[in-house]
Amino acid sequence: MNTSFERPYRPVDLNTPLTKAFPYMAMAENLMEEATSATSGRASLTLARGDELTIVLVALKSGSALEEHPAPAAATVMTLSGSIIFTTSADKITMEPGDGVTFTGDILHSVYASEDSAFLVVIGGKASK
Repeated sequence: MNTSFERPYRPVDLNTPLTKAFPYMAMAENLMEEATSATSGRASLTLARGDELTIVLVALKSGSALEEHPAPAAATVMTLSGSIIFTTSADKITMEPGDGVTFTGDILHSVYASEDSAFLVVIGGKASK
């Protein structure tokens, strides 16, 4: 088994000076193992958190989804592996590895995995009003 992280996992505190490297793909493989055994077909890990920024790694099994929801602030989703469909009331965007989308916190959105997928969510800036 890949040991890129262990549970319980404590997110990196971005309110203190530091530099931290992450093996995203190895971590995504670990999360996919968790997602496989989860009834929801998903698993996530908050990698880093601070007053102005949060970074979350998400794994979704094929056919699984994150139902429609708002973000707490402006955010970016970046696909690492697989294929996801990012949907808002105005857009339906198919995202392959290396693709990203940025949106404001007031945008309701959902994510569907067309195949086993991993992606990063970077939430930052000031919270939506």
